[in-house]
Amino acid sequence: MPQLDHVIIFSQIFWLFIIFSALYIILTHFFLPLFLKSIKLRKQIVEVNSIEVSQLSQKIRAQQVLIKQKLLDNLVIIEDFISESYKFQKHFTNNQQIILIDEKVSMATINYLLYCDNSILKNILLYPKFLNSK
Repeated sequence: MPQLDHVIIFSQIFWLFIIFSALYIILTHFFLPLFLKSIKLRKQIVEVNSIEVSQLSQKIRAQQVLIKQKLLDNLVIIEDFISESYKFQKHFTNNQQIILIDEKVSMATINYLLYCDNSILKNILLYPKFLNSK
C-alpha cells in the first residue's frame, strides 16, 4: 500500500511541519498584534465611555438635587404666601394676589409633572375657589 510507505510518510510529515510552522509564524507576527491592538483599543474606548457616563450621571444627580431643593424652597414660599393670602382674604379682595397665587400653584404643578415627585405635591394644600370666596 502506498499510504504506508516510509518514504512518502516522511516527506509528507516534513512539508506539514514546514507549512504549519510558516503559517504559525505569519499569524503570530503579523495578524495577532493587529487583533491585540483592536482589542485593547475597544477596551480603552469602553473604559473612557464608562468614565464619561459616570461623570454625566453625577452631574445629572447634582442638578436633580439642586432642582428639588429649589422646588421645595419655592413650595415653602408658595405655602406661606397661600396661608397668608387665605388668612387675610376676608380683608383684602385684591385680584392681583389671586392671580399671583394661581400662577405659583400652576408653576408648582408643572414642576411636579416634569419631575414626578409625589411627596412635593402632597405638601401643597389646595382649596376649591368657592371656599376662597367666603
